Amino acid sequence: MHFLAPLLSIGGLTLASALVAPHDARPATSLSKGFNLVVNVTDLSRDFSPSVHGKYLDSIHIGAGDSLLGTGDDKKSARIFYVNGSAVDFHFGLTTVVSDIATPPAPVSISLAQNNISKTERTVHLSSSAGNKDVGITQLPVPYSFLSPETYAICNESLPYYHGAHFLIVKQFQLGLQTLKGIPDNCVPVRLFPECTKLNELPKDSYSSHEFTYETSCYDRVADINWTKYPSW
Repeated sequence: MHFLAPLLSIGGLTLASALVAPHDARPATSLSKGFNLVVNVTDLSRDFSPSVHGKYLDSIHIGAGDSLLGTGDDKKSARIFYVNGSAVDFHFGLTTVVSDIATPPAPVSISLAQNNISKTERTVHLSSSAGNKDVGITQLPVPYSFLSPETYAICNESLPYYHGAHFLIVKQFQLGLQTLKGIPDNCVPVRLFPECTKLNELPKDSYSSHEFTYETSCYDRVADINWTKYPSW
């Protein structure tokens, strides 16, 4: 089942607290240090053909120390992510979402780059920079675990690095009180759910470190969840 369009952004949690589903009216989660990100289309009428629903996210290299986040083929090629920071950092929204890339492994963080033309549109990168501290996995009172801040979309765009070839990349839209109509026609509005996976081991010569990896909520298998049993959010 596909989620209905989100009712409120993460920035509106104070206003949304009264709408939170009962504690037992949500799918079971587990705790894991590693997770994949799975695409859930929130507006079926705008899905691509073939569908991007259920796709796993991977990286698209666009230069030294920089990649875009885009859809991959399957779980085997899916990028493994982890939340970097302490429990206190997580509580106050000060963590970053990180992945290890290259050989030897080096850390890259999810960062949101503002579009030069649109004030509401940001492209999602995996960058060697520090990353955005407003990017993370939701926590209570939000009843479901997903990547914030919303709203995310999968967009069909040409990339200059690949001489104009088209890729399905992830963007984030700051819609405020706008509806999903504020997302361009070449994009599909989605929600990105964490699916638990084993955190990759690091070789001795790694530039990455998992010392401060925070164990966070995720779903054992997103595709197996019967969303019709739960309220939309």
